This record gives sequence, C-alpha cells and structure tokens, in this order.
Amino acid sequence: MVKDEPHSKSAWTFYLDGSETTERFGAGLILTSPNGFTIQQAITFAFKAINNQADYEALLTGLRLEKSLRVKILVIHSDSQIIVKQINREYIAKNQKLAQYQVMVRNILETILDTTILQINRVEKAKANEFSKLVQNSLDLSPSVYFEKLRAPSTGEVEILCITSPEN
Repeated sequence: MVKDEPHSKSAWTFYLDGSETTERFGAGLILTSPNGFTIQQAITFAFKAINNQADYEALLTGLRLEKSLRVKILVIHSDSQIIVKQINREYIAKNQKLAQYQVMVRNILETILDTTILQINRVEKAKANEFSKLVQNSLDLSPSVYFEKLRAPSTGEVEILCITSPEN
C-alpha cells in the first residue's frame, strides 16, 4: 500500500535516479537500512531509455533487492513527479512502455507491507544522481558501489535493428 507520510526509524530508505544523455543511459540507487547499512548501486543500460524509463529501471532494481532482503517498511525518494504520481495512482500512465513499468512496480510494492513514495528535489538525492550519470563501466566507480549492466529493459521489450544490404 502506498501512502504519503514518512515512517518511523524502522523504515528502509531508497533514493533513485535515472539519467538519459546523448552518450549514456543509466541509473543510480542508494538503499539504507534502519540501522544505517547502505547499499549503493550504479546501472548502465545497453539500450536507449528515456529519463522516466531510466527512473523506473532504477526503481525496479531497488525493489527487487528490497524484496530479496524481505523489507517490511520502505520509503522511496524520487525527483520524478511523473513516476511518483503514477505509482501513487494520481496520474495514469498513457505511454504504453511506462504503463508496463507501472504495473511491474505496483506488483512488487504489493509484496512489501508498508511503502511510501515521495517526490524530492535533486539536491536531496545528489549521490544517486551522480551514479546515474557517471557510469559507463565499473572502473568509473568506487569498489563499494555495486555495478550492473542491463542488456534489455525489464519490461521484456527488445530493440530489433533491421540490417539491409545494397542490392547487387
């Protein structure tokens, strides 16, 4: 269930950011346990992704990790108004690709006892933003940051390129 108010000291916190530039597509996330244990992850995409898609990919990656850790209370922080409002059911995802992400995220959120998703400003999630923009490969990162390369979107869509040769 998604709510609007922050939680007590028993909540995990999750900061995320996706990034689209002309050269790179990536995301960053920071997960922090109630006792301060922090997991930092940078993700680079081997496919083109719009900013909202990159944010959804970061969100899904973090939620899968949270699910494996059996998190019961989670507070998610994102600067994406679209993502926050779609997850909170204030906006309808009209874009088919974003609608698929929205369904995937909601399905995972249903497995977590108590979830809040909040919209924040860029300053509040500067570190996740840094991870999302600087990664091209794991050599760019501190050894304490997990690195992942996504080969295809989580929605299962695969970009198919048609190669043609000149007629002889």
